[in-house]
Amino acid sequence: MIVFHVCGISKLDHYRQLGYIKGPVRAWASMDGAVRFSCQTGRPIILRLKFPDDARILEGHKGEARWVEEDVRVDNILGKE
Repeated sequence: MIVFHVCGISKLDHYRQLGYIKGPVRAWASMDGAVRFSCQTGRPIILRLKFPDDARILEGHKGEARWVEEDVRVDNILGKE
């Protein structure tokens, strides 16, 4: 499943240094949800991630948010090799 994770520039830099997002990782199932959350929080960066198809639904977000317990690799952010 493709999901969208919202973060700020300092978190993005941290993710790039580590090569992963430390779990639990939360993300939106739709780009619309991610954009809305980005505007509400002032976090300007939206990352496209791949979650397992059985990712859990995060309660309280109209069924639009998902989460996984494990770390998520992000070793190709912005073309990083």
